[in-house]
Amino acid sequence: MMSNCLFCKIVSREIPAAIVYEDDRVLAFNDINPQAPSHVLVIPKRHVASLNDLSTEDDALIGEVVRRAAAIAATRAVASK
Repeated sequence: MMSNCLFCKIVSREIPAAIVYEDDRVLAFNDINPQAPSHVLVIPKRHVASLNDLSTEDDALIGEVVRRAAAIAATRAVASK
């Protein structure tokens, strides 16, 4: 965890969030300033400062984030077909 990272603080519950999904590696929550009627942020629980910090070892984690985002979109009827 990075002490000044907003997302890390949400993961550790230092900052409250309206959580819509959580497992051991992924957290999804409603955006506090939504730009659409349904605006959910899906993040890895492990701190990732930048996409440039990802390696092939993170492929499964990124796949989980993307699949979870698609599943949430489907349940909220915002998934494209």
